[in-house]
Amino acid sequence: MESLISWITVLFVFALRLCAAQDPPQPFPPVDSYLSTTNILNHSSYVDSLDEPQWYLDNIPFVDFPDSAIQDVYYYRASVIKRHLKFAHEGHGWSFTEFIHPVAWASKLQTIPDSAPHHMVECRWLRNPNFVKDLIQLYTRAGVEAISGISYTHYNHRAIYEAAQALGDTTFLTSQLYGMIDSYNLWNATIDNTTHLYHRTPLSDAQEFSLPGYVTGGPNGGPVQYWESFDNDYNTIWLGPETYRPNFNSYMVAGARAIATVAQLAGNTSLAQEWNQYGDGLYSRMLDMLYDNDLQFWIDVVEGTNLPVVGRELIGYFPYRFDVGTGTNMIRGLEAGLNEHEFITQYGPTTLEQTNPYYTALKNVTYCCIWQGQSWPFSTSVYLGTLARLARNNLSSIATPQLFYQAMETYALTNYKDNIPYTAESHYPTINEWSGDTTNHSEHYFHSTYFDNVFTNLIGIIPTLDNRIELRPLVPSNWSYFAVENLPYHGSLISLLWDSTGTHY
Repeated sequence: MESLISWITVLFVFALRLCAAQDPPQPFPPVDSYLSTTNILNHSSYVDSLDEPQWYLDNIPFVDFPDSAIQDVYYYRASVIKRHLKFAHEGHGWSFTEFIHPVAWASKLQTIPDSAPHHMVECRWLRNPNFVKDLIQLYTRAGVEAISGISYTHYNHRAIYEAAQALGDTTFLTSQLYGMIDSYNLWNATIDNTTHLYHRTPLSDAQEFSLPGYVTGGPNGGPVQYWESFDNDYNTIWLGPETYRPNFNSYMVAGARAIATVAQLAGNTSLAQEWNQYGDGLYSRMLDMLYDNDLQFWIDVVEGTNLPVVGRELIGYFPYRFDVGTGTNMIRGLEAGLNEHEFITQYGPTTLEQTNPYYTALKNVTYCCIWQGQSWPFSTSVYLGTLARLARNNLSSIATPQLFYQAMETYALTNYKDNIPYTAESHYPTINEWSGDTTNHSEHYFHSTYFDNVFTNLIGIIPTLDNRIELRPLVPSNWSYFAVENLPYHGSLISLLWDSTGTHY
């Protein structure tokens, strides 16, 4: 698909307004109304059926794809973003919730840290930059975790940097430096004094009922032999033990490196060096303890006993998404799971490899959230980022553009219920049904990305902090057209068109 890059028509719109079908008059101007836009697509036709169509006309980029599922889910996920967008009050501004209905375990303004970075990278593509800026400052300046205490793990520090890459606002980014450092240091309480790795229970990593709990929740702290046994410690199975998790530690490596980059942009070279050294040291410790050389895969290790939790979980794909563990030998290990016997299923990927004895395709508990096999959009959206990085750099004969597109299409088809776009918590990996879908709780769950997978992974828009844009699309060769219109980037709106015959647009 690389040959496509040279044929894409890129319209950088600064002063030109194209005449086409006009949208209805706006009751108030959008925040970027001073910018010129294009009207190649009939915007209203995509959002007329949604609540308050004007909001979408003012705030989202418009897309036109041959793949109806990917496109229809895109506009549905726009409505998910809008449902979760909340204005607190002057001083706090905008925030995003994870659940439509309030939950007791949420933090300030019903934000929840594990989903917050997903919200940041997702909403960097909205035309109003205040949405994502206010969310960032909720964590860097308004003290979400300082007030309520640290709870769920997250990659906020890396997400703040990625949001700034799309915004192009380095002044805003550098103003967040010390807030980023303060929020990062809150996690020092989770560092083990011996290994100097970060640890958390799977539940506090937002992934309860996962593999570490099964290998320590059986008789006498050993592995579970039978599910219905009085000798099992079901609390341990649910919570999991304190564990060095590869995804959590890779968040912290990526976060340290992001802070180093921001410090360098702020002109503080010594601070940048300090944080780069810290990130590199943490990665070295990860490599020593959490990389299984036999599996060639990242694994969990139980804190305290240093028990290796041998088995492939989908979180082993997370580090690569954050540019952690990118060696060629590690790529070979990632490839080993990319088949229908391990992680790939009709509605996958699975969160635990299918060959693991604890893999469960159908839930064996009524509890909402189990991670030993169910397909979770939270994880799939990160996994897609890893596949896209491998595919666009031609680093794998298995993680190809074709495999990425198949995974992206599977993700879109998973985001349906009764033939209508819909997102809940978790999905059965082998049957067309949501497994975590509680009434008045799970509907329109905002716990994953989709916009970002479309723009950054599929269309291949790679944001940078300097004054350029990199395009490396992974669209399939049989797409004869596609369009992205009025995408905010570095204070301008851009439109991208591909029309192989010159007749579609």
